[in-house]
Amino acid sequence: MGLTKRKDSYYVAFPVVTSEDGKTLSLARGVRGAKLKRWKVGCLNKSVAKELEAIIKTNLMQGKILTEEAKPILFSEWAKQYLEIETVKSLRSFKDRAYRVTHQLVPFFGRKLLTEIKPQEIEAYRAQRVRGDGKPVSLQSINHDHVALKHCLNLALKRGLLNSNPATKVTIPNPQNERDRVLSEEEWGRLYEVAKLHVKPVLLLAYHLGQRFGEITGLTWDRVDLKRGFITLRAMDTKTRDRRQGPMTPAVKGILQQLAKVRHLETNRVFLYKGRPLQRISRAFKTALREAGIVDFRFHDLRHCASTNLRRAGVDTATAMRIVGHKSEKMWKRYNAIEERDLTQAAAKLDRYLSADTVMTLDESSSSQ
Repeated sequence: MGLTKRKDSYYVAFPVVTSEDGKTLSLARGVRGAKLKRWKVGCLNKSVAKELEAIIKTNLMQGKILTEEAKPILFSEWAKQYLEIETVKSLRSFKDRAYRVTHQLVPFFGRKLLTEIKPQEIEAYRAQRVRGDGKPVSLQSINHDHVALKHCLNLALKRGLLNSNPATKVTIPNPQNERDRVLSEEEWGRLYEVAKLHVKPVLLLAYHLGQRFGEITGLTWDRVDLKRGFITLRAMDTKTRDRRQGPMTPAVKGILQQLAKVRHLETNRVFLYKGRPLQRISRAFKTALREAGIVDFRFHDLRHCASTNLRRAGVDTATAMRIVGHKSEKMWKRYNAIEERDLTQAAAKLDRYLSADTVMTLDESSSSQ
C-alpha cells in the first residue's frame, strides 16, 4: 500500500473487495479475500500524488469507484468487442451484421455511452435511416439494423454493461413483404431455356428442391450421392442449422451426372464458372428474366415455386417441409401460393366427391315429392 514511484508516474495501491452486485469496489484493509488494486496517479509530483491518493481512498470508502465491468463504455468501443465475440462471428450473416454495425449503427450511436442509448434515440435512428446515396431505404433493411442493434445490446446486458435493453422497447413493424409469386409451367420453361449454361443447374435445384442460393453454390461433391439419388446438406450449410437431405428428381440427377463428368481437380465445388466456384449469378439471372419476358420475380421466389409444386404434386406437408427446409408450418404456408387454378381444381375434386357420394339426383328428388 501507499505511493510507489516509477519512471512514468506515481502509483497507489489499496486492498479492495467487489460489491455483491459486482459494480463497485470498496476499501478492505484486513478483510479476507481482498485483492490489491493499483492505480496510476498520472504525475511525478509527490504532493499532488498524495492528494490524489486521498481522493481515491475516500471514493473507495464511499463505494464510488466502479469495477471494470461496470465502467461506462462508448457504443463504438462495445461494437468492436461485440464483433469479436465467437458466437457473433459464427453467425451465417456475420458479414452483413458487421457491415450494419460498422457502417450504420456506429456512425449514429458511436459517441454515446451504452447507458445513454434510450428508446427515443433508436426511434430517431429508424426515422433518419437512408441509403448511402441519400435515397429512402426499405423498411426491411431498417428492421435488419434494429435486429443487429438489439442483439448487440442484449450481449452487453448479459455482461453487466446495461441494466436493460432499450432496443426491445421499440416496436419492429412488420414490413408486410410476404410474396406469393410463382412461375407458371410456361414461364419456367421460357426462363430455363434462355438461361446461360452455368446458371441452368442452379435454377433447376432451386425450382425442384427449393434450396437456397447459398446452399446450392456451397455444395461440394462429397455431399452428392448420385447412386442413391440424394443431396445432403450439413447443419452448417443451412440457414436453420439443421441437417437436411434432398431427394434428386430425374432432371436434377441428370444434370448433376453431366457436371460430374467434367469435374475439376482443383476444387470440390459442384457449381463452377470458368473453372472457379460460382459466387453469384445476379447479372445472368436478370438477363434471363428479361429475355424470357418475366417480371416481378426474384431468385428466392424459386423456393415458393418448389413449395407450391410439392403441394400440388400431393406430397404430404411433413415430407415437403423437410425437403425445402421449413421448420414451421407457418413458414410452409407462407411459401405456398394458392392460385385460381388451385381453387378450380379444389372445386373439381369436391364435385367428384359429392357426385360419388350423392344417393339421389335432383330429378329423382323432385319426382319423389
